[in-house]
Amino acid sequence: MNGKELSRREFLRISALTAAGAALAGCRPPTEAPPASEPEAAPTEPPPAEEVTLEVIASQPEYIDAERQIWDVFEAENPGIKVKLFAVNEDTVAAFRAKVAGGEMPAIVQPWVIADAGVTADNHETFMDLGKTDFPWWDRWTYDVKNAFTDVYELPGPRSLEVFAGFLFTWQYRSDLMEEAGLDPRNDVKTWDDLKAFLEAGTAWVKDNPEVDHFWDMGWHGWVWGYNYLSTLPLAFADGQVEDQRKCWLGEAKFNDADSPFRYTFEFLKEAYEKGWLPENCWTREWESDMEASFIANKSVMMLHGPWVWDKLLAADPDADQSGFPATPPAEGQATWMQYMSRLDVTARNGFCLLEGVQELPEWEQIKTAFYWMFSPPAVKMYAEVAGRDVLYELDEPLEITGPQWLGVAKDIGTPGGLWEDAQYVDASRWGEIAAEAHRIGGSPGVWDYDGDGTGLANAMQGLMTGEMSVQDVLDWAQDNYEASYEL
Repeated sequence: MNGKELSRREFLRISALTAAGAALAGCRPPTEAPPASEPEAAPTEPPPAEEVTLEVIASQPEYIDAERQIWDVFEAENPGIKVKLFAVNEDTVAAFRAKVAGGEMPAIVQPWVIADAGVTADNHETFMDLGKTDFPWWDRWTYDVKNAFTDVYELPGPRSLEVFAGFLFTWQYRSDLMEEAGLDPRNDVKTWDDLKAFLEAGTAWVKDNPEVDHFWDMGWHGWVWGYNYLSTLPLAFADGQVEDQRKCWLGEAKFNDADSPFRYTFEFLKEAYEKGWLPENCWTREWESDMEASFIANKSVMMLHGPWVWDKLLAADPDADQSGFPATPPAEGQATWMQYMSRLDVTARNGFCLLEGVQELPEWEQIKTAFYWMFSPPAVKMYAEVAGRDVLYELDEPLEITGPQWLGVAKDIGTPGGLWEDAQYVDASRWGEIAAEAHRIGGSPGVWDYDGDGTGLANAMQGLMTGEMSVQDVLDWAQDNYEASYEL
């Protein structure tokens, strides 16, 4: 009776049937006892299902330990499925791609580890069309995530999913060194001219303190420079805003116009290099092993960076004191301090995806279970709190963000009572590069030519810094690239 107690009525009914059966048996003629038979074997338990191990990528190498704990929750809820978490970084991505090309197929990956540009019109069929699955969480996003890729590219999708609002590039600094330098940028830097004076003073201090190598440290990373820096720096200026930049991407203005918003970027970087604010030959310095390592070792004071090294520093030194301030204080004529936020990327380059063909694997049902779970409200909340970032996703419970970049700068931006309560985040849905991407010609360099090894942009920056190219030369190069890369 499935372990339930019998009701009185059931007991009486069964007792009556039993009594009736006994009476009928008494009326039958006697029969010979049947020959003894072998006792029946006790029923055996079915063999336990074979345990399946899935390879799942971590969102960032520096978050792998924290995300391991997230997947421990999944494993506890899903006996029989184990998750082998792995990480890929810029210096290991080539080896990872070689393994995938050789036939290995991890369960869950990120688009950028498969192709530098992530999902594009040319390679979208490499990634599984998630719109054809029974994915259960479409209505949780605060925008139409199921159709956003198709609306831009006019191709079936989506091919990857991302829950985060855009990441921020802000100034990040070692508080102890900044205090030694006698500088207080959080309170003293209010304008673009203040920022320049601050960089000048900090660079002068480092020259008199040989134990510190750099004030504003810098290395080369094609995606950071091309995708982020070049869009961030114009935001200090009234005619360098997102809508001004968007016009260039959509062909309504030219990258090399006299009033190009990107002119501000190159003019500022050239000035910074000539005045010694940037390290010598900074375009040849490695992003992680030179710049980030120097900062973590307390040999550099400050960087313009995303959220990642905030966590790396604490992993290396849990007692490290770090702080920051928004990237682009307003120049003359710009009324509002605007803070860069990366694009609302409908391709979800840094999101999570499934490779086409994964549905043919024998563990496909377990892969679906894991992929769907990682986008459930509890899992999204855990991922967001590990990364210290807000989400474009409706949760069941409020986020409790404690990430160091959030605490060090982001929580005070545009927040009533915050240190920069009048600052604003840009509208990340309006970035022109994403709007133009659907019209990009396959195999083209793109405007800034930073895909792959990023040598096009690196060479342009070297030419600019060394005087071999003028700002106008660099902008002409960018416009030529645009005309060769987009059909609008």
